[in-house]
Amino acid sequence: MKASLFILCFYLTGCSGIVFNSNMGPYVQNKAENSIRAGVVKEYSEGEIWQLNAAVVGYVDADYCQVDRMDEKPSQGYLMTKLKIDTQRLGGNGVVFQACGLQTTRASCYAYMTCKGTAYMVTN
Repeated sequence: MKASLFILCFYLTGCSGIVFNSNMGPYVQNKAENSIRAGVVKEYSEGEIWQLNAAVVGYVDADYCQVDRMDEKPSQGYLMTKLKIDTQRLGGNGVVFQACGLQTTRASCYAYMTCKGTAYMVTN
């Protein structure tokens, strides 16, 4: 009985120094932070933004290069989310999307998409 108790204590204290490291922590944290950032930014049209009490805080752009044919294709929705995240990082809470363009003749990309917009701080 004493031997079993000794062995159990040995195993429990022997494993107490084990540390498990993972890169999942920062990944999950960044994903959650970006989701929150994009969630607080509202999309506006050119006409809507001029009717509101809004100030330009900067210009935002996002791009994506599909390096290989098997890679994920560029998505306008993904790039618009990146524009929202960048808008919030600039201190804005509204974005007007100007344009998105897809190029298939870029030297190092199978397909290349870029989107541009204007970040605003809307006080209404």
